[in-house]
Amino acid sequence: MAPRRALLSGSAGADPRRRRPAHRALAVSRRRGSIRKVFIAHNPVAPEDDPSTADVLDEAAFVERGLAVLGIRAERRPVADIAALAALAAAARDPATLIFNLIESPPGGWWRQCAAAGALELLGARFTGAPAAALWLTTDKLLTRALLAAEGLPVAPGGRLDPQQPDVLDRVAPPWILKPACEDASIGLDGSPVCATREEALARAAQLAERFPGQGIVAERFLPGRELNVSLLEGPEGPEVLPIPEMTYVDYPEGMPRFMSWEAKWGEGTFAYDHTVRRFLTDPEDEPLLARVRELVLQAWRVCGLSGYARVDLRCDE
Repeated sequence: MAPRRALLSGSAGADPRRRRPAHRALAVSRRRGSIRKVFIAHNPVAPEDDPSTADVLDEAAFVERGLAVLGIRAERRPVADIAALAALAAAARDPATLIFNLIESPPGGWWRQCAAAGALELLGARFTGAPAAALWLTTDKLLTRALLAAEGLPVAPGGRLDPQQPDVLDRVAPPWILKPACEDASIGLDGSPVCATREEALARAAQLAERFPGQGIVAERFLPGRELNVSLLEGPEGPEVLPIPEMTYVDYPEGMPRFMSWEAKWGEGTFAYDHTVRRFLTDPEDEPLLARVRELVLQAWRVCGLSGYARVDLRCDE
């Protein structure tokens, strides 16, 4: 099978069906030094929070189980403000102590995960995952698109959609998918984000601008091809590409766009949630495509300055 053209897209964030390789990440850290205790830092969760925010508690439990397998003591630390970050950094000063960073941003507060990593760096704390600079970059889909394109990596045609001057709709053929520039976890991809007409796109852009003030709006040509979510884990020899899954949209009716919407990710009991299935690619006929995908995600890792672990999402253009 000839490899389809795979294009890089913005990360979708945490998802209970696509876990971070927690126990392997800590195993790597342990080989590099003696880690005896890990603080699992995460954003606080209130009873009324939506599933995309509350999911961090499942992530923390997942990491905790991985640490138990490795025989490493763990302590969860909800981090609500700078004082809590300072206390966490002070508690983790022991060289045998590490912070597993699961601090995520709530809807509309996209900067918090980036600022938290920056504060930990200023406080001299050691933590897992990407540095603050990489988080600031990759949290912003418009910045990430621009950098990847400048480095020669393929991205979907598109750009910033200004509702007052929507030139991008003239440069890029429909259909378009619209999303807020700095949200993750499919926030802003609820309802009908795929737009076939200029009128639909402008109406959707106005809604997003009102819901997510201060953020840019990304408009990209909606790619009809396969969707791959690729996890990477840094080891002694550099980043390793883990087995690659594909998100499949089973029995979607004709005319229903196939993509990881908010409903497909979080809306338990909905058609999209129940008919969106992850499967790992093992067919030898997929190998040409997988080889190209591995090449692209390793380039994206390097260009974006990632470290520790990451996920890169791709869609094919056919």
